[in-house]
Amino acid sequence: MISMLIAVIVLVATLLAAIALMRSVDTANVVAGSMTFRQGGVQEAEKAYEAAKALLGSLTTGGESDQPESGYYASVQASTSHAGIPDQLTTDPTYAGAASVVGATNNVRYVVERLCPAAGKADASVCIAPDVSITAGSSANQMSDTAFALHGVTAAFRLTVRVDGPKNTVSFVQTILH
Repeated sequence: MISMLIAVIVLVATLLAAIALMRSVDTANVVAGSMTFRQGGVQEAEKAYEAAKALLGSLTTGGESDQPESGYYASVQASTSHAGIPDQLTTDPTYAGAASVVGATNNVRYVVERLCPAAGKADASVCIAPDVSITAGSSANQMSDTAFALHGVTAAFRLTVRVDGPKNTVSFVQTILH
């Protein structure tokens, strides 16, 4: 009688261990699947990068004015719902003002922002300009140091990409272009 009770307890313990093992394997598969979808979304963002490079190469007047139909803005855009992500990609379900990538497997939208506070000619004192650097050995900020000439200063651009993939996965990718 006691051996039968011990056998039942061992069977219940084995059953509980098998259930726990099965649940952990299922969780691992779900996590691996989600990571695969996310990685696929990040890879699709490469297509938006190529489209943005072509867009920047075709801008007239140095990109001093907005072209929302192309997803280009001459100044940094508002970001009210997600820090650093333009509202065109987060709050508007129609993605008005964001460009789309043709031929992508997933829904890929992007916005290119010139890193200046306002449209118009790029000004090295207010825009983020990668052409401007501090000379080795100098502790002065080159923006205010009159000893350095700022020739050919152009602003940098921020590319923000939203990829809507399978199973409601959403990936955001940002990079700086110059």
